[in-house]
Amino acid sequence: MKYTVLETFVGAGGSHLGFKNNGFKSVFVNDIDDNALKTLLHNNHDIERTAVVSNEDIMLLDGDKILKETGLKQKEADVMFGGIVCKGFSLAGERSPNDPRNVYYHFQLQLVNKIKPKISVIENVPGIINAKILKDDTPLDVKEKVDILWKKLENFKGYKANARKIGGVTAEIEELGSSLRKDKDNLLKFLHQNNYLISVKQDILDIYEKMGYKVFMKVLNSAWYGASTKRDRIIIVAVRGDVGIDYIFPEPLYKEDKYFKTVADALNLIDYTIKDIDNQPMKHSPKTIERFKYVSEGENLAKKIDQLPEELKISKFYSRGSTMRLDSKKCSPTLVPGHSNFPIHPYYDRVITVREAATITGFPIDYKFFGSHTKRCEQVGNAVPPSLSTAIAKECKNLLDRYYDSIK
Repeated sequence: MKYTVLETFVGAGGSHLGFKNNGFKSVFVNDIDDNALKTLLHNNHDIERTAVVSNEDIMLLDGDKILKETGLKQKEADVMFGGIVCKGFSLAGERSPNDPRNVYYHFQLQLVNKIKPKISVIENVPGIINAKILKDDTPLDVKEKVDILWKKLENFKGYKANARKIGGVTAEIEELGSSLRKDKDNLLKFLHQNNYLISVKQDILDIYEKMGYKVFMKVLNSAWYGASTKRDRIIIVAVRGDVGIDYIFPEPLYKEDKYFKTVADALNLIDYTIKDIDNQPMKHSPKTIERFKYVSEGENLAKKIDQLPEELKISKFYSRGSTMRLDSKKCSPTLVPGHSNFPIHPYYDRVITVREAATITGFPIDYKFFGSHTKRCEQVGNAVPPSLSTAIAKECKNLLDRYYDSIK
């Protein structure tokens, strides 16, 4: 028996591969990014035969329409998986409590409530655990204050970055930044004191409970399951009450760093004699290449700034992202979306290619990506590592096997 899965925020297909590897039949896939959908469909021909393909915004998806188009009845679907957009909760950003992306999980859960799958899975950054957002009934003037201040904070980041480029950050600029941070702290204190904030984690738990689901939550790392990259993700699994079986999180295959698959393990899979647009290196300026030469495996340029010749020196602020060189003998750190954030190749004086990043993440070696170079990098960086999704899907299958055996 092939179990059914509906997928939102499916992206290039990292999560899809996990369920496909476990014999699931995809009946609905959704992502607003047409390039990501093109990548998904090109590499997974089964989808167009079995699934409804949608590029609608999650806020516009209609559960009744999905049931009608897929031919499913309420409670008939086996799994619904949503790798919800996480930028609003990422520790890399300012995390505005009124970021419109913060409530995407509400729309995901509305679909769950309408479709009533036996298992609902949400994947996100661990930052969602401690995130707090504004309540729906927060006064409009308070929401406006939050929006105005966080806009100032975002603008200040660009202003300060530009100042670094043209001559340095002055004491006046630092004072402005300090003032904005103080304003942020005071506003957050005000929001807490007036009970305008809610815990995202608790909100998710409460919504699932009202819908009759039992929730299981755990942070998993992709390296535990065979990826050559360490990527922590919070996995929230909710099992419908009438199923009556607890979800068991997959046991790690590799429990210690010394056993993790390495960058070299991944790169050795690539045939560099094959012409592959996804394996085409970026063209760097001569200065950038010279700068890269100073960075040893596993090091970051930030530690080498003072040793550089004057003509190669840059601000330590710009020595992050693509100026960390991977260590071939270790597992890669999390690959952040965007070509400017990909690290330096362990052996060559260039950043890693889309193909190299995809192979480190765990995509099949012949998986083709579509869109601009930046878009293809984003697809890889945003993807659920297939080894992690495979482990999650396997335990979903085990649970469903037990459930269907119990009702025979």
